[in-house]
Amino acid sequence: MKAIPPSHPGRRATTMASSTTVAVVLPVFLVGGLGVQLEQDLGMTPEVLGATAASYWGISALLSTTGGHFAQRLGFRKGMLLSATLGMTSLLGIAILTPHWSWLFLWMGIAGASTALAHPVSNSLIVHQVAPRNRAFAFGLKQAAIPAATFVAGISVPVLALTLGWRWAFGVASVFAILFLPILFRVVPRVPAATVWRAGPGSTKTRLPRPLKLFLLTTAITAALGSAQATALGAFTVISASRAGFDIATAGLLLGLGSAAGCLVRPLAGFAADRGIGGSMATVAAMLAVGFAGLLAMASGNKAVFAVGCALAFGFGWGWNGLVHFVVSRRSRPFTAHATGIAQCGTYIGGTVGPFAFGLVFSNYGSITAWVAAAAVAGIGAIAALLAYRFERLLPDSAESS
Repeated sequence: MKAIPPSHPGRRATTMASSTTVAVVLPVFLVGGLGVQLEQDLGMTPEVLGATAASYWGISALLSTTGGHFAQRLGFRKGMLLSATLGMTSLLGIAILTPHWSWLFLWMGIAGASTALAHPVSNSLIVHQVAPRNRAFAFGLKQAAIPAATFVAGISVPVLALTLGWRWAFGVASVFAILFLPILFRVVPRVPAATVWRAGPGSTKTRLPRPLKLFLLTTAITAALGSAQATALGAFTVISASRAGFDIATAGLLLGLGSAAGCLVRPLAGFAADRGIGGSMATVAAMLAVGFAGLLAMASGNKAVFAVGCALAFGFGWGWNGLVHFVVSRRSRPFTAHATGIAQCGTYIGGTVGPFAFGLVFSNYGSITAWVAAAAVAGIGAIAALLAYRFERLLPDSAESS
């Protein structure tokens, strides 16, 4: 396979993958961060807020495996351009064409489709262009784009939503997405799909080996449980914090603080994995256990403890997915895109059920019960990660051969 002409292809690949991820996840986290304003302006309830977030993850789940197959046919440039364009369309639609909350389901559906395609194609770009010794760090940076999007959502509350209005937050985000598209077109290599996926023996086969299927199934279950509690954080931290006694601006900043913790932990976990520290599903289990403690702290009712728990829950309880992407790519090559689609399906299913179920519990039983329930889900997710680790140990490590 010929080398990619531009200098530092790994850095460019990681930057483009991270930026594309921000573009496709920003719609759902802006909806969560601006939930209070949307409730006031569009007549939403916590149940509706949870349902709109669930629709995003639901569409992502339905299209995830298809997105993995589709990514293999499109190649890097076409796949990333399409996913980023769909994300931009969602942001722009919410900003200028949402007269009623019911329209949010349309825009969340489009954003969900963009996410289903974005992860397989961007993960494959990283595997193709980033050296194995830096790959876990690259995945951590790429997945840090998700809390980065949540950070943007939190900061947008005091900066835009409380000054110019919530539509401006979506409008400004869509402008940045539009400006990103020509950069994506220029930087991402136009590599023929047949060249991309002929990475090793068996890469043209559509059937996955049975041991890999078992690993991916348990990993998808772990991702579903981990995502269920984590996506509730993105959707309900601001509303929950405001009801815990924080003013709206501070609640938005608290969401930004938690997101900053997530941005820090994900690449650091990848950096450590590249140096032989952690880098397995056992590490994922440990991180979910810390997230379990953070969610219990958020249920305490104490403002200071709530803030600390928020940082732990965001940083560790939601900081595991970069490692999951790394482990899946390392154990499944040359089936990276297909395997990513399967593992991400679990993430999307959890994201679908999590916010919706949390919203119901939150509305009927209060925030304390809701956060305790989320903590229980994180604890079960840690157990599932340990089971996935048992299957992981049976698979060959394909990092050296890539």
